[in-house]
Amino acid sequence: MMRRAGTRLPALLKNQQGFTMIEILAAFSVFVLAFAMALQILSGSISNTRRSAEYTQAALWAQSIMDTVGMERPVEDSVEQDRFNDDYSYTLNIAPFELTGDDALLREAVPIDLYWVELVVHWGSQDRPREARFVTLRAQQGEQL
Repeated sequence: MMRRAGTRLPALLKNQQGFTMIEILAAFSVFVLAFAMALQILSGSISNTRRSAEYTQAALWAQSIMDTVGMERPVEDSVEQDRFNDDYSYTLNIAPFELTGDDALLREAVPIDLYWVELVVHWGSQDRPREARFVTLRAQQGEQL
């Protein structure tokens, strides 16, 4: 349908006026709040991913040290501190583990010495230090009774 010159627009088109300034501001405010929440969630996810990667690296370093106890490192009462690199350091503590109570009967039956092996891996800045603790028991051939 073509409009002739001098005819009026239908009443439906004439009453449409568009959005008011308040409606535009309300829509923009909702958008800004949703965007800010999305950024906060993303920031938290990135931070958690970084912490997880740091802890995984610490666990890998710990595994490399724990695997040497009893093989390259003797299982004996000792404390050792060293660095893996500029970011990660460790403290290795090996101490005798004494059986008590009913478990002491096991000691009489099986001639082994148990050692408590604790490895603490340190990293992070001085104002936000982080550490991961890894503990196990290692057996060493005991003296024959």
